Amino acid sequence: MLALALVLAATTQLDRCLNEGEAARGVTPAMSACYVADYQRADAQLNATYNAVMKRIPVARRAVLRASQRAWIRKRDAACPIDDHPGVGTIETLNHPACLTKQTTRRTSWLTRFR
Repeated sequence: MLALALVLAATTQLDRCLNEGEAARGVTPAMSACYVADYQRADAQLNATYNAVMKRIPVARRAVLRASQRAWIRKRDAACPIDDHPGVGTIETLNHPACLTKQTTRRTSWLTRFR
């Protein structure tokens, strides 16, 4: 439930950011800054959740979670490659952090259920 509340709060912050200033006028760098900030919020929540889980689980389970987290980082990066092919354009500056946020939010939700 807490994870859902945090996701909704982050979405509201992203929406607010996209609806003000230059981002609201469709200026790509300003919109990109909104998406990057959204990812940074999601990443901070992931790190806080990971640290909390590491503290609450038995010591014997910590190595398993650490290995799982490292494997997930590789999967996240593979799922969200930066497309820098000619002609891609500036939309990638929005797509990449949005993808990272989506993957990170899913992982945070998963971590809250880790036993």
